[in-house]
Amino acid sequence: MISKYLYIKNNDFPKLLDNLSADYRVFAPQETRKNYFWKEYKGAFQFSKYRTITPLRQFFTPAIEHIDNYFASNAKPGEKKPICMVGAKACDLGNALKMQDYVFLEGDTDNSYKQMREQNLIIASDCTAFKETCFCLALGNMPYPQELFDLNISPVDEGYLLEVGSKKGQETIASNKSFFSEASDTIVKQRENNRKITVEEFRCQIQPLEFPKDSLLNSLIKNGYGDKLWTEEALRCVECGACIMNCPTCHCFLLFDTKDENGYFKGRIWDGCQYKNFTRVAGGANALRLREQRLRNRYIKKFEFFPERIKLYACTGCGRCAESCPAKIDIRKIFKTLNENQNSAKK
Repeated sequence: MISKYLYIKNNDFPKLLDNLSADYRVFAPQETRKNYFWKEYKGAFQFSKYRTITPLRQFFTPAIEHIDNYFASNAKPGEKKPICMVGAKACDLGNALKMQDYVFLEGDTDNSYKQMREQNLIIASDCTAFKETCFCLALGNMPYPQELFDLNISPVDEGYLLEVGSKKGQETIASNKSFFSEASDTIVKQRENNRKITVEEFRCQIQPLEFPKDSLLNSLIKNGYGDKLWTEEALRCVECGACIMNCPTCHCFLLFDTKDENGYFKGRIWDGCQYKNFTRVAGGANALRLREQRLRNRYIKKFEFFPERIKLYACTGCGRCAESCPAKIDIRKIFKTLNENQNSAKK
């Protein structure tokens, strides 16, 4: 029986990825200008201290694709392998994947998504640092993966403590036994101590934000429907869509018909409620005609619609929306302002 906790040396981890490359296209974060971007692994591995700029969902629902069969129509010749994602962070797992699974697997199953979820391999990793816009702790989420990974790596002295999270992860270990040894109690305790230090440092960073308790967010959105804040913030929005494209829980899409050298086909492309034509129907009516309505709708969907249906916020606290917004619309400031306005109204 494979132990839940194993140890792998730093210089053996790239060798493991080399082995996995025989069965998977391996992607891992690479740092460029103090940001991490998903890049295909080419023999050099760099541990990522925090999450990538773009979300993990791009590997399960590509930004643009044929909707008949991903492997048949989207992959280039020789690239029809499943994908191994190394370095996925907690904010891209947990609620994020649960949200995508709910949308694409509940009810009418999306076969392309189902195939990707079943065949892809997730090797997650702890956050050892955080960006200025990160706030997962404020939502009750931890900066280290706790679920929905196949394997997870945590940096320890001269290597990684590896945690097995699924049957697929066990099978991966069984096929590469030579790289691993049993993790000692000392190594396991070191990981727990490292995590505590990271959480405490992170808590010190978010404390000055005065972010409301996560239990209040649903009521703040409900009671803030008519708040002037939406109009004020919308005046700065340029409708670029960066917030929805970089969000790990956003999932809306647009179907379209087009053609290529092989003839006509139906495609799917990422879409979102911040765009002017998102709710426009054939007769020209538009339920979200005003920019402030579209901005507010995004928060209603994340903090009212989903919590009342599946008891989960459609937000993981990754902070990508605030980081990528050219108008500096910040979800943390929006909730702080809503809280202040509603407290003032009670006096």
